[in-house]
Amino acid sequence: MLSCVIKYCLEHRLLVILFVCLAIFFGVTAIFKTSTEFLPDLSSPIISVITENPGLAAQEVETLITRPIESALRSTPDVTGIRSNTMYGVSWVILSFKWGTDYYFARQLITQNLTDVIPRLPFGTHAPILSNAASRLGEVVEYYIKGDLSPLDLRELANYDVRYRMLAVPGVWRVWNMGGEVRQYQVLLDMLKMRFLGVSLNQVTNALQDNNANFTGNIIPCDPIEYATRGLGRITTLNDLYHIAIATRNGVPLYLKDVATIREGGQFRRGLALINNKEVVLSTVTKHYGVDTMPVIHGVKKALMEIQSMLPTGAEIKAFFDQSELINLSIRNLKESMIIGGIAVILVCLPFLNNIRATLILTVVIPISVAITFACMKLFHITINVMSLGGIVVGLGTMIDGAIVDTENIYRHMLLNPNDRFAATLKGSIEVRRPIAFSTLIIIAVFAPLLFLTGFEGRLFYPFAFTIVVSMLIGFILSLTLTPILCYTFIKLKHNHKQQEGWLTRHSLKGYLPICNTALKRPKSTCLIALGVLGVTTLLVPLIGTSLLPVFDEGALVAVVITPPGSSLKETARISDKVAQIIKQAPDVKEVIQRVGRPEGSEMPETANIAEMYIQLADWKERKYSVDQIKDWMRRHTEDFPGSIIAFTTPLNDRIEESISGVRGQLAVNIFGNDLDILVQKGNQLDEIMRNIPGVTDVGVEQTLGILQLNMLVDRERANRYGLNAKIIGDAVETAMGGRVVTTVVKDIKEYDVLVRLQEQFRDDPEKIGALLIDTPGGNKIRLSSVCKIWRDTGPLSIKRENMQRRIQVTCNISHRNIGSVVSDIQNQTKKLSLPSGYYVTFGGNYERQQELTRQLLTIFIVSAIVVFMLLLAAFRSVWQAFLLMVFIPFALMGGVWALFLTGNTLNISSLIGMVAHFGLTVEKGIIMLEFINELRKEGHPIQEALFLAGKTRMRPVLMTAITSIVGVVPLAIGMGAGSEIQQPMAIVLIGGLITSTLIILVVLPASYKLVYRFAKF
Repeated sequence: MLSCVIKYCLEHRLLVILFVCLAIFFGVTAIFKTSTEFLPDLSSPIISVITENPGLAAQEVETLITRPIESALRSTPDVTGIRSNTMYGVSWVILSFKWGTDYYFARQLITQNLTDVIPRLPFGTHAPILSNAASRLGEVVEYYIKGDLSPLDLRELANYDVRYRMLAVPGVWRVWNMGGEVRQYQVLLDMLKMRFLGVSLNQVTNALQDNNANFTGNIIPCDPIEYATRGLGRITTLNDLYHIAIATRNGVPLYLKDVATIREGGQFRRGLALINNKEVVLSTVTKHYGVDTMPVIHGVKKALMEIQSMLPTGAEIKAFFDQSELINLSIRNLKESMIIGGIAVILVCLPFLNNIRATLILTVVIPISVAITFACMKLFHITINVMSLGGIVVGLGTMIDGAIVDTENIYRHMLLNPNDRFAATLKGSIEVRRPIAFSTLIIIAVFAPLLFLTGFEGRLFYPFAFTIVVSMLIGFILSLTLTPILCYTFIKLKHNHKQQEGWLTRHSLKGYLPICNTALKRPKSTCLIALGVLGVTTLLVPLIGTSLLPVFDEGALVAVVITPPGSSLKETARISDKVAQIIKQAPDVKEVIQRVGRPEGSEMPETANIAEMYIQLADWKERKYSVDQIKDWMRRHTEDFPGSIIAFTTPLNDRIEESISGVRGQLAVNIFGNDLDILVQKGNQLDEIMRNIPGVTDVGVEQTLGILQLNMLVDRERANRYGLNAKIIGDAVETAMGGRVVTTVVKDIKEYDVLVRLQEQFRDDPEKIGALLIDTPGGNKIRLSSVCKIWRDTGPLSIKRENMQRRIQVTCNISHRNIGSVVSDIQNQTKKLSLPSGYYVTFGGNYERQQELTRQLLTIFIVSAIVVFMLLLAAFRSVWQAFLLMVFIPFALMGGVWALFLTGNTLNISSLIGMVAHFGLTVEKGIIMLEFINELRKEGHPIQEALFLAGKTRMRPVLMTAITSIVGVVPLAIGMGAGSEIQQPMAIVLIGGLITSTLIILVVLPASYKLVYRFAKF
């Protein structure tokens, strides 16, 4: 059937060329219309349920809120894991769903299950908020606003003028602001005046609520017109607050200003932002789940330019993180790698063929294959990213293998029969059609299972596998249709033309033929040498490290500073600023931007003792040091901060790690148990153990205990005597000490809270708490100490749970070692912990994903091996020949192992995919060789002669396909620019593997064939 297709195409050349031109048009159009991203969409269906109750300590939040919510949601369909973080007044419950679960459907399931538990939550609990816990991967732009404005005006500018404009950009989901001060109207009560005038807290709050309402009198008809009545009673200014009457004494109104100081002030904050020790407002723009990145970024950047011209004098807005910069740079570098690889492929083919026209045919086939691949990407909604382009770059040499073999064989037949170009073209193309078809099917069979990887790895490598599979299919179709037409049209040899072999072919034959002849004379020795090299290579495997992902050079770093539990926001900012001053002196550092604590109303589970710094590095071209060298410098110079933990990572890696495992760090070691004190004790022991393990850096144990607490235990008997209960006492304490928002003031689009609270002089010391006056139902006032026992204590800063069980976690990063060997060392040392019964250790973070990936790839390898063996049986109709090729796969992979060992790379997602890819490339070359050996045997050649002639004839196509594949990925192996890090290990494996597999196929395969042939039965 394939021969009929080739003949039809040769007879209808114009029709085929028009079809190809149409496909090129769609491909070129797709290049400009396909969405562009740095990585594929890695946002997973991980949803946070955030529930706040400001009046509860961590222990009560865990018991009354976290546990009920966990129990209600654990049975939600497709939930794969549940973890929680409980802190003072806040509960985070994070649910992980199966990859592929629709995000909005998952939200709907959670909402339905929460309806049963919400009524059972304690009084004062706010309605749960749902958020995408993996949304950090959707943070596309970050900017800051600075200027000669007060913190209140700066934040108001960010909250209303800037934020509202950003939310109008299509695709923007939310904008978080941090820093400055949120403006509010504050009513600060004087407890002594209230006692003297007999004013209660309830009177104040009721007066504020009752005096802040508009009203209506409906419609007043008045022929021939009618009036709509509107009553204005809402508070609009501070002056309105001054004149609110609380009570009346002898006909004289008692105003709010008589018992309180009324002012505009800043909301109590748990976070701030600094640049050069000056307060700014940082803003993070997050896109909608599943929305294309680049259009959102372009819209945000356009809005920022518009806003800049409308800012007050002295104010400035500047973006410091922009995913488009990394996207554009990485895509440009990969496109350059593609062009360099394509040119190099042509330069390789020319010295082999020694014919410019034959080489130019391959020059035409490469861009056509790439263009049509882009059309397929657009059709199947595959974005342009480092993975999809990486697949094209890796497949650049492979996708034209069919065209190379086809062109080379047609050219050879034209040399043999220059008088009948049509017959030579037809025969030359048909002769190699079976090996090309089966080799293409085998490579597709190897890569296709990657399309079915699940989880994070599946999302990451789906575009890569897709582009390789599609480009291989396109390459095969073009070799079947277009290549014969181009060969017939452009390769014209004169009668009696004597074409000398290319100089590279001649020199290669001079070196190869003596080696091949020696191998055929001594097949046993040849096979024993190959077995010996394989044995040595096997010994190297344990010396090669393992990891999940290569580290990206994003042009920026992130430093996380964790101060001791209970540290105030001011103290954390002080320490963070000292660290920032040191980091600014590090080589290649341009700017340091600090975040301290947590933004108001944020979904991030940060506390006031955590600071994060965005460290902007110099441009790649100006950089003098590598990222690892810069991090090592920073670690050395920030060691002298006792009690504080300082860790370094990169922004994108930080987001990926946090999204896929909920862990900030490459490795997380968990200890599970029930007693918090025991967990803390064992966690600290594990922390010391891990600090002494080589290669472990940025070690940090979760800070669970150590926050200072002022406990107030209600004495029910005394409270009952005064007609009080826990709710009345609690409301009074919360309002007086923490403050309570009792109403709001609306000005145009702006809305401000009205906060009622005691003046600071009555609440600035724990000793004064007992003197707080509580209003009794009878109108009297009693001290809080009369109805509560008050004492100081320490309590948990946070309580972490996973799958409904308490745990403590020690995290770390790995430097100059691999994660697999570090885990092995930690496992050997955990025996020293002497854990009580019911307590156990697990490993999470990247290591957990790595183990899952290994299992998936092992399954893929087995499935691919079975499919490939079936195809080989169909191709050769011989069990022993199919088995012979399968046996040579481990031999061919030796080069990949040596390449990883010599370059210091690890076995990670990228390098493992390279190993799987090489599986198919090895078999492809073996088919080309074995198919021709069988043809020569059918023609009656003796076994020795057939093997020698097959090696001599097929050396050129085998070398051409191998070298073009090697040259195509050399730019990636070198690591040209941003975005190449993830494909670099894969390219290194391919280069090393192709070198050894080519030698194995050309030398060891013929020798093994001869050795096995003696015992095989046809």
